[in-house]
Amino acid sequence: MKHVFVLSVVLIAVIAVSCSKSTTPGSEVTPTAAPQNTTGFPLYPGSEILASKEFSQTITSSQAGTGVMSSGAGTYTGNEVIAGSTAPLAQLETWLHQNAQQPPSGFVAMTIPASMSSAYAIATKNGVDFAIFRDPKNGKHGLIVVAMDPSAMHRRLGPALTLVSKYEALPQGMRQGIDTQLKARFGYTASEFVQPGSPLGTAVGAMTEFQNKNERAIIVIDATKHS
Repeated sequence: MKHVFVLSVVLIAVIAVSCSKSTTPGSEVTPTAAPQNTTGFPLYPGSEILASKEFSQTITSSQAGTGVMSSGAGTYTGNEVIAGSTAPLAQLETWLHQNAQQPPSGFVAMTIPASMSSAYAIATKNGVDFAIFRDPKNGKHGLIVVAMDPSAMHRRLGPALTLVSKYEALPQGMRQGIDTQLKARFGYTASEFVQPGSPLGTAVGAMTEFQNKNERAIIVIDATKHS
């Protein structure tokens, strides 16, 4: 009888533990949805979307926006998608230029303006290329597509990226020294890196997605200006 009692106690304990580990109805963890391309611009075939998020940036009258944020002061909202590809940068650049020559439906390619010529020259020397598109039905809606080799960019601009990361935390009076250093060495100032809509700034912002990854990057930002 004693053995029967002990066995009963053990069985009750096992059942109690099993119940405590079971999932309570309604408490199931919902799988995180895979990021989607929310920009409407077709990505390079076979690329993997790493991040997809809403985009919002306000430009004041004292700031000079560039790229898709060159329509003056206001709030620009839209979407940002970051994708990775094992294709070499040269293939991504070919794809980018083909899209600029024959844009996807709903987009027209924009000529790189003279104000961005130096930025374009520096970008292409350091593992970054980009193209700008507009919505023909809405002049306030633009889109920038950036192709980048994160390893090449870090290798060539590593010291500059370190300075840029500290730049915005500094008081205005201390930023001049960093701008002078970068301009002398790279031909590009930190303020131009962080300028709203800057393709290089866009590329720098995506670098963390490619730590320990041997992939190239595709970044797409679509933005619509709201007065």
